[in-house]
Amino acid sequence: MKPIVIVTSIGDRTPEKIAIDILGTSGNPIDNTETISLGQSTYLTYLCDLNTKYYENTISLLPYDGNVNELPEDILKVTEMLMIYFEPDDKSFKEELPSLCQLLIKHGIELGLLLTSKLLDDPKHGLTYESVKESCKFQFDVIELCNKDDQKNAGYIEIIEILKNNIWSDIKVPGKNPELSDAQMEEQLEDFENLITSMHNFKRISSNLERDEMLDEAEKLAELFIKMMSED
Repeated sequence: MKPIVIVTSIGDRTPEKIAIDILGTSGNPIDNTETISLGQSTYLTYLCDLNTKYYENTISLLPYDGNVNELPEDILKVTEMLMIYFEPDDKSFKEELPSLCQLLIKHGIELGLLLTSKLLDDPKHGLTYESVKESCKFQFDVIELCNKDDQKNAGYIEIIEILKNNIWSDIKVPGKNPELSDAQMEEQLEDFENLITSMHNFKRISSNLERDEMLDEAEKLAELFIKMMSED
């Protein structure tokens, strides 16, 4: 089964629209769909190919129009990422974050993304970045779909980068590049394996670290990733 990313919304943008916008921004066709059956339920998913210098894979974007806490166990236990769209002026959304964080922890969902149009600067008017993150420091990243410069698709470009940088369960390393020597290919594969190992170790130990310790480990991981991606 392909890695599943659940896309849901408690705002004006529908889960299907978000999934289609991700496909369009990443250059994937929007009509490449697949129906999957889990337990007694069937779900329509959109297939999204992710190809990088070091690996290639396909994930399934599953739009879900409903309360994610009511999803069956069968789908949650195979979900690898959860995206939730919310409106920045909906202050009540903050009250739901603790239960959403517990949902990720309980079902071993590696990463959550909170999507919104554009966060507010004044907490009196709605949700700010700080007010959201204080309720979900580690489980969710927050992405504004419109950045400060109102660059078209800026938020979706950021989503795609996160999707490409994630270590999915079905990663396939591409065949050998004929332009690379055996030594260069061996070095790239070794770097990739080191990154995979570091990612898994970080996920395993991060929940038991203090904030400063976690930041130190994240910095080491980021340096390793930057080193690998900067190599030609």
